[in-house]
Amino acid sequence: MSFFNKHFFVGMVAGAVALAGLGMIGMFTLLAIVGASGGTGPGSIAIASGLRVPDFPSGNQPVIEWQLTDLDGNQTDLAAMQEKVVFVNMWATWCAPCLTEMPTIERLASEFADQDMAFLIVSREPHETVAPFVDDRGWDLPIFTAKRVPPTFQTGGIPATFVLDEKRRVVFSHVGSALWDAETAIEYFDRLLGL
Repeated sequence: MSFFNKHFFVGMVAGAVALAGLGMIGMFTLLAIVGASGGTGPGSIAIASGLRVPDFPSGNQPVIEWQLTDLDGNQTDLAAMQEKVVFVNMWATWCAPCLTEMPTIERLASEFADQDMAFLIVSREPHETVAPFVDDRGWDLPIFTAKRVPPTFQTGGIPATFVLDEKRRVVFSHVGSALWDAETAIEYFDRLLGL
């Protein structure tokens, strides 16, 4: 009786099919776990493959409550900005890409100054650090400081920008520097504002 008989080959094929099936089950389980965690954490398939899961608005997102302090010491609450599109930019004085994009944010804010759009340019640094830094640059932007940042706005890097619709749902997010005064950005905000 030969070792390589009909039973050997049937066993090999059955083993290969079973192994492939287990591999598929494992892959779907992993994708379900990664999908449940948003797919953007360290080691996620989306990051490992170079693809980023897009941030889609969800009808069940919570309304974001957040109190900020402007550079004059006045309190502002995000809850008061209902019925406005809100542009939130997280930045820091030590962040070179943040400083590079700031003039483009300033031009974007100027472009939409007469519209129902609010700008919140937020640093987690102390007021004593941010205020003189902004004064030295002469920025004409609503700059705020915040010790606490809602989980919605927490990212692995800065600059990080979030756009909220008039119901305070996140409809867009971007991590990294951008040209916010580019024609495509202006067109996006025009559409969002219904202009």
